[in-house]
Amino acid sequence: MSDVAALYRLQELELEIIDRAKRIKAINAQLEDDADLQASVAENEAAQEALAEAETRVRDMELEIAANVDKRQAAEQRLYSGEVANPKELQDMQMEVEALGRRKSALDDELQKIISSRDDLQGKADDAESRCNELREQREAETKELLSEKESLTDVVNQLLAKRKTSVSAIPEGDFKAYNSMRTAKSNRPVAVLREKACTICGIEQNNIVITAIIRGEGLVNCQNCGRILIRL
Repeated sequence: MSDVAALYRLQELELEIIDRAKRIKAINAQLEDDADLQASVAENEAAQEALAEAETRVRDMELEIAANVDKRQAAEQRLYSGEVANPKELQDMQMEVEALGRRKSALDDELQKIISSRDDLQGKADDAESRCNELREQREAETKELLSEKESLTDVVNQLLAKRKTSVSAIPEGDFKAYNSMRTAKSNRPVAVLREKACTICGIEQNNIVITAIIRGEGLVNCQNCGRILIRL
């Protein structure tokens, strides 16, 4: 393998490494980005909290109604027991029974409103929980798949790095320095293929002197325009 061909092969290896490293970086970003799930978890927690508060209000109202019923029954029992003979006291007791009845009716109406609100919140809480569970399952499946892909890519990158090390060791030091000095400026493509007398990266046709030098293998030959090392495949 000629020195230029070795540099071209090195470039191909490095581009493969860069490509897979970019994918690994993208996977890491995906693994860290769980904003949708966190938003769904927060929504579900808020819905469940609202439902719990509504259920507490229903229980409190039921207890208040039960206490009202007990109080009214006790008042009626005393009213009709014959134990009280005083007309004024009997009248007061009758008024209390009637007031407790009206209060019971008002409490029943309020309970129905609270129950209706609770049932509405129950539906919202069920929907929020369902969405949250679905997103969590999707996230777990996606994470498993991404981790598997990352592991495979990491293995490939390690293999490519080992090949790169071997390739670098076989390239003359001066050629490697020339190649390496252009990597950043040439977007990791310091070597370009010559095809039909033109550099395939910048598209500029080369003169006969350059083409002849490449054909004869006279060391590293640079593109007249972009300065990349040219190789004729």
